[in-house]
Amino acid sequence: MNGMVWVRVLVGAVWLNGAVEKLLNPEFPQQFATSLQAGGFISVAPPFFRAFMQGYVVPNAELFAQLTRVGELALGIALILGLLTNLAALGSVGLSIVIMLSQGGVRLGTGLGAPEFITINVLVALISVVILLSAAAKSLSVDAILARRSPVLSPLLVNRRARGGA
Repeated sequence: MNGMVWVRVLVGAVWLNGAVEKLLNPEFPQQFATSLQAGGFISVAPPFFRAFMQGYVVPNAELFAQLTRVGELALGIALILGLLTNLAALGSVGLSIVIMLSQGGVRLGTGLGAPEFITINVLVALISVVILLSAAAKSLSVDAILARRSPVLSPLLVNRRARGGA
């Protein structure tokens, strides 16, 4: 197993961990809604994202909480198994950016607290781009098995043409 497979699996584990925490907390949807109604996340979000959160997320907070649970679970499982890895990597970038924006975006910190520029969400987004672009990240995966069975899908699934023709 090469290093990029480990990277893919570890990013998947990050998402799976987040999903399991939310799934094991039956109060998560209500807690998320209560936090949003109290101004949590919204107060620090950039203005363009704040408008989206106030107009769509807050009125449907429990639905968005459930979508977050399902999204994190799907990303975690897909990345760990290497199933539709490119799509999962894109989803990982997207969800990382949404979380980052809801936490105030990227900015330089004061040095007195946790890093604010290179946060876990920035790292996950950047590493997910590497996974997306890396054929090596798909070498031990369900995608690799599917690509061998259907060579026409090989460029889409594993970022390379099937060997021996095609």
